[in-house]
Amino acid sequence: MNYQLLLEFYSSGTEISKDELKMMDIELDTQIESIKVSRTQGCLKIAPKHICKAVLVCEGSFWITCLAAFLDKLLPPSLGSKARGAIVFDELIRLGYLFKA
Repeated sequence: MNYQLLLEFYSSGTEISKDELKMMDIELDTQIESIKVSRTQGCLKIAPKHICKAVLVCEGSFWITCLAAFLDKLLPPSLGSKARGAIVFDELIRLGYLFKA
């Protein structure tokens, strides 16, 4: 199932199963790798306002940022591990999609 559709379900109050969470975690890794080679990924499009709100990120955030925040919320990183949101943020800066102020 498409991670964007699952985020839509989540934003409407539907619970996400453990299997779906695992699949979404794998999808995030895939998306991180794919943005390194292509600027046309759907995960680099701006997510709708209601998705950003549901996962507690700023309005106007990329889909990949929403996915990372969602996973950090429902599958928190283990102690000492870097949050997925931080990993995505670092990659977006490194690849030139975001700029430090």
